[in-house]
Amino acid sequence: MSLFDGISCGQVALEKVGIKVNTYYASEIDKYAIQIAQKNYPNTIQLGDIINIDFSQFIDKIDLIIGGSPCTFWSVARKNREVDKDGIGWKLFSKYIEALRTIKPRYFLYENVASMPKNIKDFISEEFGVEPILINSSLVSAQNRNRLYWTNIPNVQQPKDKGILLKNVVNKGINKKDLIHTQKALDYMDRQVSGGRNHWDFQHHSDIKNNKSSAIVANFFKGVPYNVLIDSDCIRKFDPVECERLQTLPDNYTEGISNTQRYKSIGNGWTVDVIVHILKNI
Repeated sequence: MSLFDGISCGQVALEKVGIKVNTYYASEIDKYAIQIAQKNYPNTIQLGDIINIDFSQFIDKIDLIIGGSPCTFWSVARKNREVDKDGIGWKLFSKYIEALRTIKPRYFLYENVASMPKNIKDFISEEFGVEPILINSSLVSAQNRNRLYWTNIPNVQQPKDKGILLKNVVNKGINKKDLIHTQKALDYMDRQVSGGRNHWDFQHHSDIKNNKSSAIVANFFKGVPYNVLIDSDCIRKFDPVECERLQTLPDNYTEGISNTQRYKSIGNGWTVDVIVHILKNI
């Protein structure tokens, strides 16, 4: 059972590991994410909004529960982020706990953003009875993406560095003209950073000369200042296939919806090969 399933990155990981799945239940509310999940895994059983699920019907039917409740409520990127148990973030997380305690699967895996408030992190660890492991996606991909993973899967250690660089994921078959940022967008970026373009280090997304990309985010569709790649001959957006590669998804996995929704769904997803690394210990 995958809660907050998104585009079903969990199924991609299970397939890569070679774990046979008899039945895969998914809870998701974003219609575009569901469309992508069903395109790639048409046998997925969609359960709808997690708030409305009666988990008692799945007792003795589930071996593994996975998921990561929305991080937006706890992320450092959010103004006035939630720091206690009285917000929407905790309400959604509590449904994951409800599923876990009702169904009692053999294994569970829960993921969330590393920048969450310390007390939220401690509350989550108390609920699970285990401490999280911090893994940076940069070890298995060309993307810097720190995330916390709570699991009872045994012997989970840090992945070995695969040495994948940003230049390795560039899509050489794209038409860059369609992705180049306008001068208006670049001027906007310059105004955001004291010192202008020479001081974009903490604002621009990635530089092709650097080894790794910054983290893929859900609001990539907004373009500047989120989706910015300083390429060898231009300043442009990432192509959706490049974003899929940064998340170690198959090329064109999210094809079939608009680029806006592709960026959003990829940013909301998991770095698949981190999940592969964890699941292989089952």
